[in-house]
Amino acid sequence: MSIEECKQIILDNFRSIKLEKDYAQLQLSLFQVEELISQYEKLIDLQEEIQSKHYQAIKHMEDIDLIEDYDYVKWHQKREYEVLSWKRELEILTEYKHQINKILQDIEDGTAAKTLAEDEKEFI
Repeated sequence: MSIEECKQIILDNFRSIKLEKDYAQLQLSLFQVEELISQYEKLIDLQEEIQSKHYQAIKHMEDIDLIEDYDYVKWHQKREYEVLSWKRELEILTEYKHQINKILQDIEDGTAAKTLAEDEKEFI
């Protein structure tokens, strides 16, 4: 076996190890992002439920003259801002999920290994 063949085997092994490590790290990241997405979705649903119950409670207290002049507009604006912020964060996390899935797919189908091998040629 020539030195060049040995060098190629070593590079192939290092590339394989790197891709396995990257794949494992990306799977962990995907799990974390999917968990966050799920929690944000639950948060948005819970906020809607709380908002409805809050409105009913305030309306009831107004009906029995316990409170008056409640600022529904201000309250609604604050809740809308919260939901918009959460939805924007959800969009960002969803984009991260798509990017991670794309990289995982590139590793699975061999595209990442080919790219690394091509990049290695520039340095060797």
